[in-house]
Amino acid sequence: MNETDSNGKLPQMPVLTPETLAPKGAEISVPSEAVTPSQEPEQATSKSHRSMKILIGSLAVLLLAGAVTIAILAKTGAFSKEKEVSAGQGTSSETLNAEEGSAAEPEQEQTGPHEPVLSLSQVTDRQFEFMDQLAREYIRMDGEGMPDEVVIDDMCYLGMLRQDTVYAERAEDEKSMIQMVYQVKVTDNTGAEPVKRQFFWMYGFSYVYQDGTINPNGTESMVDTLCFDNWTVPGALNIELLLRQAEKWYNLEEIGIDYSLIQPSEYGENKHYDLVKSLDQITPAMEEGFRKGAEEWMEYGTVRVGCTANGIVLDNMEYEGLILTLTRNSAENRVYIVYRLDITDQNQTPEVKRSVYWYVGFDGIFEGGEIQTVSSTSQIYDSWSLSDWADGPASIDALREVIQHEEAVGWSYEDSFEEEAI
Repeated sequence: MNETDSNGKLPQMPVLTPETLAPKGAEISVPSEAVTPSQEPEQATSKSHRSMKILIGSLAVLLLAGAVTIAILAKTGAFSKEKEVSAGQGTSSETLNAEEGSAAEPEQEQTGPHEPVLSLSQVTDRQFEFMDQLAREYIRMDGEGMPDEVVIDDMCYLGMLRQDTVYAERAEDEKSMIQMVYQVKVTDNTGAEPVKRQFFWMYGFSYVYQDGTINPNGTESMVDTLCFDNWTVPGALNIELLLRQAEKWYNLEEIGIDYSLIQPSEYGENKHYDLVKSLDQITPAMEEGFRKGAEEWMEYGTVRVGCTANGIVLDNMEYEGLILTLTRNSAENRVYIVYRLDITDQNQTPEVKRSVYWYVGFDGIFEGGEIQTVSSTSQIYDSWSLSDWADGPASIDALREVIQHEEAVGWSYEDSFEEEAI
């Protein structure tokens, strides 16, 4: 995963530095006798000489005090032209100053090394307040953005997770991500009648350090998406599915969830959700989410109308429908989003026009509207070059053959196509 903000919507924030964690109003005093006059014999010192020494000594004290003052102002970032943002208070005069994109070096008086936290117990109150504020400000911008008609009634903090984002056996390579976890209650006013909904959401911070600093430029949101009737949001249907999502992407090292904080109530039961087992459990909103996700993958592979690859021209592309496969024990499922590609093969003489079927598969689809479209699955056709698919399945029946006997062998099969199954 990228270490920078993967969503591209989080404004660049300054770093929570050790200087801002010092008590406000702290002063550094200059000793009253910063310069000690030399002990010369009284008889060798004239009155005018003594006056000159006093003047020089006074000037030295003033120069030293000025130098110390300048050093203090420079250390606290008073000369910085960067916009200053507070930790946990937004517009407070207590500021966070840092170089853009990197965490500031810890002060000598700070305890602990400038290394990622390796335990939730190492997260300070100030770090928690900063992450909590950022998460609460960002949630409406996550994914495609929450519609204005969706009102957040409550955002209940449930705890933190710590994940190891480096897959290595050596402890010195360990890099923690701290996930802030919430139960979010909303009133959905996007339909004919208001609907109470809830979902579970986490927001990760990659640079939380043992010396009390944070670099908020490395944040990550959730991958799986909830598809409600008229809007979508990254999230999970319950806390168990949220933990499943977390484990799917990084090692889950520590769980600091307080389950007693989970709210029941009119927002819906905190029930268990099963994998989708039938196409009739896929709602129109979920199908639209699949289509969008598949087309993003195809765009990534430069598979779009008008493109040319090695003499193969894509003239037209039509969505055909869905395929659902499921293991015998219902422990895994996969949805394939299928498109018909009308192509012109310029490598033939004369040119040949024909149609082939292209599909994108996604795993882990849950009833209630939870889907993932970030990672695609294909056992056979893993290439994203249009020319490699030019000899792909040329009919729906040929596509069924590929899925049932090559792609998902032994899994149950269901599709939404009008032609009869083989």
